[in-house]
Amino acid sequence: MRAAEFKATSSRKPAARDSLALRSAQATESEEASGAGLVNFGILVTATVIDPSKEADARAAVDNLGATARLRLRPVCGSQDSAFAAALPLGLVLTKHVAVPAMLREGI
Repeated sequence: MRAAEFKATSSRKPAARDSLALRSAQATESEEASGAGLVNFGILVTATVIDPSKEADARAAVDNLGATARLRLRPVCGSQDSAFAAALPLGLVLTKHVAVPAMLREGI
């Protein structure tokens, strides 16, 4: 809510997108206050290419489609097994299994 308010009031004439985001944040805040649950979730997006030279095209397609769907995508580099396990419907929360202390993680 605070981020949406800041964006909407930071300029003299806010963009229509900012005003819509503010109204949406207000509706979400109202629903949450009246008992609706707000749940974080994650998904795993994969792309398979037959020709290795098409990898850049696949990466660009996933990035563009993720932005269109308003998903924050982060590439997995070297931890594909952990990412796959996290994407299974097992209730695995990776942040609870991180070896880096929470105080250090918050500073990153």
